Amino acid sequence: MSSKIINDYAIKNNFSEIKLNLGSGGRPINGWINIDNFDYEKNDSSRSGSVYDIKMDIRNLDVDDDTVDEILLSHVIEHFVRWETIKMLKHYFNKLKKSGKIIVEMPDLDRCIAWYIRQKQTPSIKTPIGIMNMGLTQFYGNQWDELDYETHRYVWRIDEFTSVLKEIGFTIQSASHQAIFHQKERDMFVVGVKL
Repeated sequence: MSSKIINDYAIKNNFSEIKLNLGSGGRPINGWINIDNFDYEKNDSSRSGSVYDIKMDIRNLDVDDDTVDEILLSHVIEHFVRWETIKMLKHYFNKLKKSGKIIVEMPDLDRCIAWYIRQKQTPSIKTPIGIMNMGLTQFYGNQWDELDYETHRYVWRIDEFTSVLKEIGFTIQSASHQAIFHQKERDMFVVGVKL
């Protein structure tokens, strides 16, 4: 057996592929190894819970290099500062197998600005501190529950993010605003491949 926690988990649970759902929160995915570092707190209005297979800091995955098939980050990257995200993406590149994929959905700064301007006079999302503009909430994330990990630290533009992925060594398989998990048109959905 490997000495790495994630590899051991995959072997023990008969996973034929290692697919990681990082920052799984309250949305675990069957067939994936769901990883989060934070338990659910009752005052967390941003998440429906915290369901994970492994509790781990996703900035330093305990998994062998070149063994991961896919990494999913759904509304996770924006919770880290830019330089830390780049370090994480480089770390993930090393963990992925050849032909492994990184799948990222997160707010797009340009689209958030457009949503903010469009909804400036008619805020549309209810939060514990009142009705807010859906574009504005993405700039800062959850600022009302007093949970540091729920705030947003950096909101990327799609062209900026894909450029960074390319610099790291990923080939962009797709990049669009056809979000699967949250808001189509506002959020980006990017798939990078390690060739």
